[in-house]
Amino acid sequence: MSVPTQAATSDRPRYPEIDEDMGEDPARFLSSSERYLPLARILRIQDRGLLSAYRAVELREFGGRDVILEAIDEREHELMEELR
Repeated sequence: MSVPTQAATSDRPRYPEIDEDMGEDPARFLSSSERYLPLARILRIQDRGLLSAYRAVELREFGGRDVILEAIDEREHELMEELR
């Protein structure tokens, strides 16, 4: 599978170990220039481990933007409620 040149030369952070373990790299969504893409993705996450990965990458790479951390916390709360 070929990778577009722009994607291959992108300077966004990459977390291949998370991608391998969880099936996606949170930095791909968190570094998007599309304002609502990270939030839309977070709202669809079904795995608390993946949410933890998103939180870790957000804090490490982007300084912990309030809107992102709040979305992660809300989604984690929703998933915990679903287990009850």
